Amino acid sequence: MQAATGSILTPTMTRRTSPTILLGAALLACGCGEGAPEVDRPHVVLITLDTVRADHLTCYGARTGDTPAIDAIAAEGALFERAIASSGLTPTSHATILTGRLQYEHGLRVLAAAGGYRVDEDVPTLAEILDDAGYRTAAIHSAFPVSATFGFDRGFDHFDSFDADLVNVPGTGKVGWDVRTYQRRSDETTTRALDWVRGALEDDPERPLFLWLHYWDPHDRELEPPADEFRDFFYAQVDGLLRDEGSRAYAAEVRWQDRNLGRLFLGLRQMGILDDGVLAVTADHGQGLADGVEYHDWPAHRMLYREQVHVPLVLRAPGVPAGLRASTQVRTADVAPTILELVGLDPARSLGEYIAGESLVPLLDGADAPDRVAYGEQVSGYDDNAGMRRRRPDAAFMYMVSDGEWKVIYRPHMPDRSELFHVAVDPKERRDVRAEHPDEYLRLMEDLAARNPWVLAPFEGEAHSGGDALTGLGYTAAPQGKGDWWWTCPAAGIAPGHEPVVREDVRGQCPDCGRILVPVGTWEEPR
Repeated sequence: MQAATGSILTPTMTRRTSPTILLGAALLACGCGEGAPEVDRPHVVLITLDTVRADHLTCYGARTGDTPAIDAIAAEGALFERAIASSGLTPTSHATILTGRLQYEHGLRVLAAAGGYRVDEDVPTLAEILDDAGYRTAAIHSAFPVSATFGFDRGFDHFDSFDADLVNVPGTGKVGWDVRTYQRRSDETTTRALDWVRGALEDDPERPLFLWLHYWDPHDRELEPPADEFRDFFYAQVDGLLRDEGSRAYAAEVRWQDRNLGRLFLGLRQMGILDDGVLAVTADHGQGLADGVEYHDWPAHRMLYREQVHVPLVLRAPGVPAGLRASTQVRTADVAPTILELVGLDPARSLGEYIAGESLVPLLDGADAPDRVAYGEQVSGYDDNAGMRRRRPDAAFMYMVSDGEWKVIYRPHMPDRSELFHVAVDPKERRDVRAEHPDEYLRLMEDLAARNPWVLAPFEGEAHSGGDALTGLGYTAAPQGKGDWWWTCPAAGIAPGHEPVVREDVRGQCPDCGRILVPVGTWEEPR
């Protein structure tokens, strides 16, 4: 695992006292360290909605169909209007949500390769921390990409996992799994979750529960809702927004999933879990859909544009102001630290030295706060599941930094295709302004270079406790591409006085300006 160097752009947060902070302080006063006396802690429910864009929920302004269940939770708690995911890929993004760390810190970078597909064993997860704090823990999942294969089972007493074999998918040039077999609809997931909670409370009503629920419906067309819930949306347009069959199907699945969330919330409330507990709802990534095709020529995920990384984040807990809408840019890396603070545990002490996320508790008083710097990446070039890179070779390697005002996407294998967006005035990221604003581009590139997140070689095979290497799970490697990398100054070709390319064999500093060098190179797909 590579230690983070930290972002030179991350603002210093001013902590403010709020009712929620007082709740956490009271719990801390009761003792939260190892060997401390037992304390009453609230139940915790974390819900991750796979492939759900924020702008398809009514509470985020959607006009593509009502989502009353999530809307009601948002009305009872806090909604973060600009939450940014670290990836458009399910396992890597979930690892960030569960650890508070970014990919170059937690080690999970790809879905399928000889290595790099599991959370590093020395990285603590939210489940492990809550388990050590006395929680009874369970994960109820809806698809393979959050299974034990990726190291997500650590710390769970009950882990409802899909452990699939990965095989070459004919005609795609990628490795995948049997999608129809290794996923389930949200109605079944909800039933399984409520059954587990009911049984856990009967076994030990005094022990706090941590439940991680993962829903999958909008990810693809394999999980169609029941016909009577589906046709009215599938064949109808809402305000002309759902312009194609895929977008209509997606909106229907989001609405069907919300109906099952409503059943979940009702059941949790009836069992006494919801009102006095901590509930966080977020998503791992979004989806391109028709507007993604229009703006960025991509209908799905595995990219880093707004439609892939702007996700919902709703928080409900005792002391959280009802109806709060926070406009500060935040990250899904902030979820785990926030949950820990809300139950009276110290996030920095629990999650470790290289935690990238920050607790959201200081934002709950509604005061303006500086935007938090968001990072994202796609290492598709060394991911054998990423067959999409044949159609989009510019997506083989993408690294993103956004400070809320500006956003850079750097492509080391195609540096001329890198982009800068002034997201404050162009939120849909339609116009690259790198040429007009080189100073902003270089400022964000300095942040990116300081992180040193680069993956410049195929992942090596590795064995893990609790499971074999991926090759032992039926995986057969797809043909690997080849990268030829060197180092250059990010100002090369941008700022006056720099040669178009400054070749260096090792990472260092530019002899002209002192900036940290960044990788650049060529990438060749296998034939």
